[in-house]
Amino acid sequence: MQIILILLLFVIGILVKSVNSERYIVGEGYDSRSAPYPIYYEDWGKTIKLKPGDELEFRFQKPDDLLQIAKYDYYACSPNILSRQYKDSPATVFLLVPGDYFFKSSNNTNCINGQRLYVNVAAPNED
Repeated sequence: MQIILILLLFVIGILVKSVNSERYIVGEGYDSRSAPYPIYYEDWGKTIKLKPGDELEFRFQKPDDLLQIAKYDYYACSPNILSRQYKDSPATVFLLVPGDYFFKSSNNTNCINGQRLYVNVAAPNED
């Protein structure tokens, strides 16, 4: 019975936090078009302050896709450790837990040219 109560409180906590969540369109204004310069998405990722419950919306055109990858693979531009693949656009990524998130296309040329994204979701402040 205690486990059910704890799970219920956890779900309620997530729902309350999601009311305060925000959705960010990655690259705002460029959508599926090419970025204005190679590391545009990296620079864009540095400008936003994310919190648990926020969402990222990625827009791209096929045959492109989106891969959520591990940190090492982000810097090496390889999808060795694939967390998730999104094939359809727009793709919404829910950032539920604090931590680092790394994204790239399966087209390694894009990654090598700097079109990849790293974001950090900050832990909630303890009041």
